[in-house]
Amino acid sequence: MTTLTAASFSFGIRTFAVHVNGIVKQAGKTRMWIAKRSMSKETYSGMLDHIAAGGIGNGMSVYESMLKECDEEAGIPIELAKQAKSAGTIQYFMQSELGLQPETEFVYDLELPLDFIPFPKDGEVDSFSLMDIDEVVIHLQSNEFKPNCALFIIEFLVRHKFITSQNEPDYTRIVGNFHRPLPFPAAAH
Repeated sequence: MTTLTAASFSFGIRTFAVHVNGIVKQAGKTRMWIAKRSMSKETYSGMLDHIAAGGIGNGMSVYESMLKECDEEAGIPIELAKQAKSAGTIQYFMQSELGLQPETEFVYDLELPLDFIPFPKDGEVDSFSLMDIDEVVIHLQSNEFKPNCALFIIEFLVRHKFITSQNEPDYTRIVGNFHRPLPFPAAAH
């Protein structure tokens, strides 16, 4: 069955997508490329987002969808996007005025060279900013990220030890929310 993602909320249909953390490492410091969503987007316009993310296309594999989103949203050449490392999945329920939608997201980390600068290609992004992790955290705390992207970035911060049980009193609760059981059928990906 093929369903438009927008209709999935109304029917509570489980959706699948890819999210890419675009990172740059320099002198022992990790930075992250952050997108600002286009003001013309119908949902979450103007909010902060990943360098590349999107639903898994009908008939496409997870990997093919990741490569497509990297190219379309940030102008990342295919050969560079192929260096992305799978970082697992995150499952959650997204709540909106339309209802409750179960989602499974496939997460990738892509280390980008210092001289690569992403550029908006498909009109879904207004601009990109290369941010220090401290700056990313400030934007997270200010609720400037699209809600599901905030979850993935927090998960990245946990995996890379920026958030630990030593510096975050709610660490166990946070980590426990990354993998919600979804009692809905899933396609093989």
